[in-house]
Amino acid sequence: MIDLNHQLEEWVGDGIITTEQAEMMRRSVAHSDLPAEEVASDGRIPIITEILGYVGAALAIWAVFFLVSEFWSNLTDWAQASLFAALALALFVAGTTLRDATEDALSRLSGVLWAGSVIALGGTLFTIFDPIAKFEPEVVWSLIGAIAAVVAGAMYRWKPSVAQHVVLFAAVLTTLVSLLALGPEAEIFFFGLVVWGYGLVWILVTRSGVLQPLGTGMLLGTLAMLIGAQLTVDDGAMATVGTLLGLATAGLLAGAGVMLKEKFTIILGGIGIFWFVPQAMFHFFGEAMGGMFGLFVSGLLLIGLAIWFGRHREAL
Repeated sequence: MIDLNHQLEEWVGDGIITTEQAEMMRRSVAHSDLPAEEVASDGRIPIITEILGYVGAALAIWAVFFLVSEFWSNLTDWAQASLFAALALALFVAGTTLRDATEDALSRLSGVLWAGSVIALGGTLFTIFDPIAKFEPEVVWSLIGAIAAVVAGAMYRWKPSVAQHVVLFAAVLTTLVSLLALGPEAEIFFFGLVVWGYGLVWILVTRSGVLQPLGTGMLLGTLAMLIGAQLTVDDGAMATVGTLLGLATAGLLAGAGVMLKEKFTIILGGIGIFWFVPQAMFHFFGEAMGGMFGLFVSGLLLIGLAIWFGRHREAL
């Protein structure tokens, strides 16, 4: 136990662990058949592996893009697609080798590698559909989004993770927006409504337990609703309807966050209030008084939200 105690004291001194955590580790070792040195280091191995995996993947990808950029224009379209495909396969295989890891750090690394493989697959498909097949841009992105959504969905069912959740969300959204662009020319207001509705549906599906983690789904859905509402405001002809939708969205999110005790939803709802109330005041009352009055109202609402948040933060 001498080596272990010395190591634990160093970690406490460096601020890596607390005194209570060090004592828990001593008790754990005392009731374990493993050598003290192995137990002392085992908890850090997954974290170190995760960090090394991220750094290694980032360096490898950066090096590939740097080297490829030097001769990318000289490659044939099929050679470019092959490089993207090789990267997608390498990231998928690397993530698969860690799929059954029980440590949280290695599990997260597996999800990130799989997410990277879906993105690389998107690059492969873009190279095939755009310069090779010469499809229209809307068709290209519709196909990329649909195929990426199927692959990301399969990976999510295989092993759910935050990274897979995010990639699936982005792929489905890309598909919806691209399909809307395929039809008759639509105003930005309708694109905003689609994004807003998609965010709302994503929140409801996540709340039903179909998608996990809950916090990730709530955050993504909330962001989509806010962005969609802003897109409707940017449509000049429908600015009034968009402004009202933005106000309703901000209030709905803040209220839902309070009722459901979702911290991120409360915070994003507060940001929505700060963002949409001044716009509404400018729109309805003009630039002279609208701006200052909007900031005043926003400030009061945010103060009230902050007071509630402070009093109930322990329950969140």
